Amino acid sequence: MTAAATTGEQTEVSRAETRAAKPDLTGAELTGGLNGWSTSASAATGVEEMVLLDGPLGIVSKAMDERDTSLIMPSGTALGATWDPELVADVGQVIGQQGMERGVSAILGPNLNMPRSPLTGRGFEMFSEDPLLTGILGAAWVDGVQSQGVGSCTKHVVANDTETERRRMNSRVEPATLRETYLRPFEIAVRSANPWMLMMAYNRVNGTHCSQNAELISVLKDEWKYDGVVVSDWYGVDDTVAAANAGLDLEMPGPATHFGARFGEAVTVGDVAQSRLGDAVERVTRLADRTGRRSGGTPPAPSRLRSQKEQREILNKAATRSFVLLQNKDNVLPLDVSNIRTLAVLGPNASKPCFQGGTFATVRPEGEVVTPLEAIRATVGPGVEVLYEPGAAPASALSLTDLGSTAPDGTPGVLLEVLSAGADDVLYSEVRQASAFVWFGPVPGLGAGIPGRARITANFTLPTATRWTLGAGGTGVSSLRVDGTEVLEVPPPAPDDVMGVVARAQTQEVALDLPVGEVEVVIEMAFQPGRVQAITAVATPEQLSDPLAAAVELAASADAVVIVVGDQQGSSRESADRTTAALDPASDRLVNAVAEVATETIVVVNASRAVLLPWADRVKAVLMAWFPGQEFGPALAAVLAGRVAPSGRLPVTFPLHNEDIPGWGTGLDAELTLDYAASEPMGYRHFEVSGPKPRYSFGYGLGYTTFELVDAVASASPTKRDPANGVGGISIRATVSNTGGSEGRDVLQVYAKAPGEADFRLAGFAALVVSPGESAEAKIALDPLGFRRWAPSNAGWVVPSGEWELRVARNASDAGILCRIAL
Repeated sequence: MTAAATTGEQTEVSRAETRAAKPDLTGAELTGGLNGWSTSASAATGVEEMVLLDGPLGIVSKAMDERDTSLIMPSGTALGATWDPELVADVGQVIGQQGMERGVSAILGPNLNMPRSPLTGRGFEMFSEDPLLTGILGAAWVDGVQSQGVGSCTKHVVANDTETERRRMNSRVEPATLRETYLRPFEIAVRSANPWMLMMAYNRVNGTHCSQNAELISVLKDEWKYDGVVVSDWYGVDDTVAAANAGLDLEMPGPATHFGARFGEAVTVGDVAQSRLGDAVERVTRLADRTGRRSGGTPPAPSRLRSQKEQREILNKAATRSFVLLQNKDNVLPLDVSNIRTLAVLGPNASKPCFQGGTFATVRPEGEVVTPLEAIRATVGPGVEVLYEPGAAPASALSLTDLGSTAPDGTPGVLLEVLSAGADDVLYSEVRQASAFVWFGPVPGLGAGIPGRARITANFTLPTATRWTLGAGGTGVSSLRVDGTEVLEVPPPAPDDVMGVVARAQTQEVALDLPVGEVEVVIEMAFQPGRVQAITAVATPEQLSDPLAAAVELAASADAVVIVVGDQQGSSRESADRTTAALDPASDRLVNAVAEVATETIVVVNASRAVLLPWADRVKAVLMAWFPGQEFGPALAAVLAGRVAPSGRLPVTFPLHNEDIPGWGTGLDAELTLDYAASEPMGYRHFEVSGPKPRYSFGYGLGYTTFELVDAVASASPTKRDPANGVGGISIRATVSNTGGSEGRDVLQVYAKAPGEADFRLAGFAALVVSPGESAEAKIALDPLGFRRWAPSNAGWVVPSGEWELRVARNASDAGILCRIAL
């Protein structure tokens, strides 16, 4: 039955119900949000408000206030690099406990989409390019969060890996690809961990918006028997009847514009069946029961609580385990500090590391944050002189507070004011430590939906005359004044891109020569009608000296060099995709220039995506550090010093060139459709089928010891052969030997190929810790779902019969040991 037919039949049923009896609309208010972060309460059902806050890198402030802090977790890609479900569950427990302590009912995460391309702006949130690894780690994260009585709102269903025109674009995906690749992580999570909420994506899939896609939601509720809440992404509903009949349960944020009372009205007039409203109310009520937000209910008891020290230890372990050693010529790592008198630490990310991409889910760190530079200095000891040069200017514009701004009274920060629309009546005034502000719903001192203005005032004392590039923007008409003179006016964003402008913190810029002494910068914005308001001010001072020359001079005289380069928070962000997988050009110039003068060069890459590394062959070591959370500094220093060995494995493939990326050169067509066929198969399967050699393969990683795969044997005792559930009872026994001189952790991977197929797919994995000179055996149970394929001819699952090939390997390009089984 088609989705359209289903919706039509539901409407006829609902009209018949309406004619038969007056509908029961009890609890209809539960289907619409209350505000930007809470669901609505219902006295009739006893359901209280529930707070839903963004993740998954930490607990985001409901008021987007920089003074509200949370521990910053490793990014999705960093957790993907651990290949460690138990550790990921521990990280989930930490963020779940932080949510519980802050009164949060559900955390918006994890993101189980996959970086189909390293160009996707939000790829840092995603675990892996492989659906099995993504699903297993995602389910572990969900288990950890929900062990604290806090729900996981797993997102975004589905094919939401393009940020360009994300609210309007259409992902055209063949049924087999959709089922086997993009829906599979969500299916694994539902089967294994049952997240209490699932969020539908903004985009369209095969022509229909996900929140209104009856076919997709039927897969969740009917095929997978999912019993949780299906919620829209924020502002992701535009049709009451279509979304309700499709099976959506909750519209967010509030106040509701399509659900809530309007859901009830649609039932009353017969456009939506009463049973559909009953289903939605039942699911939201179940969420309240699970999270202890039902009057008279029992609050859930956390499975365990960790102290602050224990939480930091979990994050430190996750960071160190996520680091992937890509290259280590002459065993330059770990550092031998007995032979180092001067250590040069270079790169902007050494003193200002990047912990997260740019999203609504920006987290302000809780407690102490030790930078890589500070941690390295503390770790190598007093016998080594550690000298620092940034070597490159910041790749992104900076907050005014990062540049030493003060409020008019001299207090560090900026003065934020909210004023009435027609006069200079100040309704709210406060010194803040940020220069970008977002309000979902009420604006301080003003309320919601009331005309007014926001104003940021920042003073600077400049020691010399210099040239700055100043930027301003927001959701309304913005102006920028310097010392009382208007120098820039910024028009409001297009109505259909307001959320994109807010997510991107988008500004327009002007370059100005500023005088020596006191300078006042004022940014003002008039609020536009709408439920979200934002104002942003940034600046970039011109460099007065060449940072590259100073770094090269230092490197030439040092005994060893550690360069920390990577992304800035604005480099990878929500609502904007990348145009290249390369790092910022200044970072590449720095590495190339230093490699010319320093033979003992180690490069640490602080970017949570697959990146181009054109200089890799010219340096001694390359360590991929991702966005590893706020324990980055101490974790990195421990690994460089050899206190902990790196044991991460790549969760994504690193291409040699942009042109090797799956789907390179393709994009949205005139109808905003993205044809996935141009990039399928994606990830490591693309490199296997299409032929370009990757720089580093999926699953690859080195350590401070070496391993050898000794043997592997397949065991096939199928316990079931149900096309919908795959084939269970298939496993691999594999033996690995530690041939090096220290203990290490290896990750064995099994890739399966069905009869007649051209490429292998990950079917299972296991990690082993092995002492030097010893061997260990792993039993790897293969995923039953990996043995089924979607047959478009009969719109159902089948298990291909014949000889299956199972390759036991240490990465996707490794020939490994081949086993065969017959099914």
